[in-house]
Amino acid sequence: MNHTNAQILSAVLNHWLQPVARQFAGRKLASLPFVQAVENKIRFTGWVSPSWSMSEELSPLMENMTGTLLQPLLDSYLSRIPDEAIPEMAHSLVGKAIADNGLALFEGNLVFEKEDMEELKKLLDYNLPLTKTEAYVVKTAPAKDEKK
Repeated sequence: MNHTNAQILSAVLNHWLQPVARQFAGRKLASLPFVQAVENKIRFTGWVSPSWSMSEELSPLMENMTGTLLQPLLDSYLSRIPDEAIPEMAHSLVGKAIADNGLALFEGNLVFEKEDMEELKKLLDYNLPLTKTEAYVVKTAPAKDEKK
């Protein structure tokens, strides 16, 4: 089956974002009052250590859940971009982030280090290689060998 560039980039980003998505989902889960109450109750019983965390316990499930939620969002967004423009756009954005020593989003609340961006660059190189196409050069005057 041939996949579109949008589908490939979506899969690459979903794979690359999994650690971040799991961390955010785990934090969100841990911040819910009923989860805190359940964690405290279970700790109080002595069944688990005082450092036990339900969100860490559920982390393997979070990976599947975040991937399942994230993939359709990425697919929807990326499908609106002309497919032939996606490889160059993705490589360009990642290259810029590497040159800037990383990428900070949401007023610096989400930071990807240069090494993170280099990992994404590798995934792009493997899965969505950039093929060089020679750009058309606009003529601004007749060529010397053309007749008038």
